[in-house]
Amino acid sequence: MLKSALRPRSLAVLAVALLVAVMFVLLSRWQLNTSLESATVADPAKDRVSNLENVVRPGESTTAQQADHVVTAVGTYRPETTVLVPGRLQDGVSGYWVVTELELPDSQKRWDAADEDLGLAVARGWVATPDDAPRAPAGEIRVTGRLLPTDAPLPGRPTEPGQVGSVSSAQLSNLWDVPLYSGYVAAFAETPGQYPAPIAEDGTVAASATPMGHGLSRLRIDQQPTDTSVHALNLFYAVEWVVFAGFALFLWWRYVRDEHLRRENPEQYFYFDGDYFWDDDAQSYYYWDAQDQCYYYFDDQPAVGPGSSTPDPDPAPRSDNGAHDD
Repeated sequence: MLKSALRPRSLAVLAVALLVAVMFVLLSRWQLNTSLESATVADPAKDRVSNLENVVRPGESTTAQQADHVVTAVGTYRPETTVLVPGRLQDGVSGYWVVTELELPDSQKRWDAADEDLGLAVARGWVATPDDAPRAPAGEIRVTGRLLPTDAPLPGRPTEPGQVGSVSSAQLSNLWDVPLYSGYVAAFAETPGQYPAPIAEDGTVAASATPMGHGLSRLRIDQQPTDTSVHALNLFYAVEWVVFAGFALFLWWRYVRDEHLRRENPEQYFYFDGDYFWDDDAQSYYYWDAQDQCYYYFDDQPAVGPGSSTPDPDPAPRSDNGAHDD
């Protein structure tokens, strides 16, 4: 069997089978990547900076369609409202979000139910310890960051003074005693209000943008996937191409096996009208074809050709006429 596998023709067939198998594996990988890519739907438009009032109106709930937009808003921080949210990870390290109310001027006009200007909860950044939290900057500040839906309140979770369990607009509204926008902004940048938002050429927040305050780390929050399901059809195709790759190698093995058995038991694999004989020089069986009046080896190539000798026309037959195949 090994001798048959190492013959030049078998090695050539193996090379073709391996090439086909590699192509099938690459197709499987492509289908798998397509399946995974279809599981996460991101909207590039949400990464381009927009004004807050153009994305969500005061008094309206922040929907999934509005969430994840990068927005900018100008207002004044109320430093006395600063709270910390524990258990927030940054680069695998647990720390605190620093959350402060940004009071938006003239926002009362945009909501009939408000009896004063609205506030916006802003997660200004991340600190490792409560002592690292800086005081909110004074004056008019422009905040640029990702708009996120409000967290669920965690009333049963014990916290230290000056801390809250989550960024819940309803809970913070009661704590600060002010009307708030639904949802909050995870800040990427803080700049003086008279300056424009730090925007790159493609409309997204500049990579160099940072919050104001020593020791405050910029939050890194990407869009949340809107669809986490795996595309079943692409996944099926990925498995199918792997099966095809295995089948290509199986075909080579069957080819080698049949070649081996054909040489060991040719009478089980060939059919001809005539006797068959053994050629010691060629190490192969041959037979006399009465219709063509010519000798042939079992690979259907003429036994007589340039550079070859004519077999004995009257050799002793190795079997009777009518040898058969499977």
